[in-house]
Amino acid sequence: MPDNRNALVNDIRRFNRFYTSRIGLLDETLTQSAYTLAEARVLFELGQRPGHIASDPGGMAGFLARALNLDFEPAASEIAGQLQMDPGHVLRILRKLCAAGLVEMRRCSAPPLSRRILSLTARGQAALAALHAAADRDLARVTDGLGDKEAAELSGLLARVRSLLDEAAASERLL
Repeated sequence: MPDNRNALVNDIRRFNRFYTSRIGLLDETLTQSAYTLAEARVLFELGQRPGHIASDPGGMAGFLARALNLDFEPAASEIAGQLQMDPGHVLRILRKLCAAGLVEMRRCSAPPLSRRILSLTARGQAALAALHAAADRDLARVTDGLGDKEAAELSGLLARVRSLLDEAAASERLL
């Protein structure tokens, strides 16, 4: 890697340390909530979709899978892929969120009726709304000192960084 790439890596790492410290991502929980960053990301992902299709094996195997929350595995794998997280970690998070009454497995109302859907409960939706409100409040506090011009500039720069990194990831996938 050329020296200018090493400098870029150092700049990104320096910014990451600054930003994670500034918004409190290194705190044990996110926005003084009961949830870690990983748990909040899973809640957010579930809140973005009407539901994840989960497996539903029939008979005694299906009963045991549901009783032991083993039927979360297909949804956990899908969510893990989207969030680029370890599927086992996502599965543990889903089980924890289910035990807390934030996530549920329910029967699909559309054919085939044997399918099951993983979704947020009303309590999970309320928890997600509280996380959104706290994150919005924290980010508003962080950017409060910016004037309109600086806020617009920051917004444009963030969009540009996202675009550059998305393009780099897309070209990497093509290789």
